[in-house]
Amino acid sequence: MNSACKSWCVLSWNVRGLGDPDKCTIVRDAISPASPSFACLQESKLCDLSSFKAKTFLPPNLSEFLCLNANGSRGGIVTAWDASQFVLSSSHVKSYSLTTTFTSTSTEASLTITNVYAPSDHSESAAFLAEILDLLPGIHGPWLLLGDFNLIRDPSDKNTGRVDTRLCSMFNDAVDELGLLELPLLDSLYTWSNKRATPTLARLDRAFVNNDHSLAFPSTHLTSLVRQTSDHKPLLVSMSTNIPKSQVFRFENAWLKNAQFLPEVLPAWHGNGSSSDAAGCLAGKLKSVREAAKHWARRNRGATHLDRQLQIHYSTV
Repeated sequence: MNSACKSWCVLSWNVRGLGDPDKCTIVRDAISPASPSFACLQESKLCDLSSFKAKTFLPPNLSEFLCLNANGSRGGIVTAWDASQFVLSSSHVKSYSLTTTFTSTSTEASLTITNVYAPSDHSESAAFLAEILDLLPGIHGPWLLLGDFNLIRDPSDKNTGRVDTRLCSMFNDAVDELGLLELPLLDSLYTWSNKRATPTLARLDRAFVNNDHSLAFPSTHLTSLVRQTSDHKPLLVSMSTNIPKSQVFRFENAWLKNAQFLPEVLPAWHGNGSSSDAAGCLAGKLKSVREAAKHWARRNRGATHLDRQLQIHYSTV
């Protein structure tokens, strides 16, 4: 893969129908500001999709697309992409999913995206999960599995707490067998609402990645967008080849060898003790000392580096 950092976004959204022209305009205007490289739409309710129709709900850069046609007015999946950024290598259409594999036009990166719309009739849930499991032998390299799963994994995924534990177990067992990691949704607990005065809320829309994806795109996170229409929130997967910097604070023993370190940092320990709770007081002191040490290290980075070099030099003489 090219050493230069590359970033792409994948938008996933159950749009609840794209037959109405005015709604298509709303969907297009909601997608455009996110500037995604891919758009994965579920429940299009379209039995056929022409290029002319696609332009009514897709931004101009998402000029290429594949679809799984709806069964009457039920279902329908659309995966669209920016042809200037990615080239389609292969595709696989099944009953509940559309799998597409791409290669980047600017790097050696490859990516497989499976766009799913699971049945709301839970008598078909076992067949849906079996279909996803059948995909695994054909997956090679980074894999992103996302869409509307119409299943929850835990009682906390629903505001009422009332769940079918059998279905939860089936879903979790399938995720484990696939060896997938779910991307945590950073800004919301739920993705679906029945929009009633006292609403039922649930997490039905999700995104999963495999280990190859985590290695290829180590900086990947999931957020939600403002819901302009539909009863589902749009989700945005932002992924990058950049390796994120660790936020863990590490104390260096070499700092103690500098005569200026303790006089400048110790006041932070003695000056923070306002909490009446002993544990809270200790936590506050440690936090203050950490910030003071980080500030001192930034100001004395050159000197600290020189000290290390001198230590290494004298240890080898």
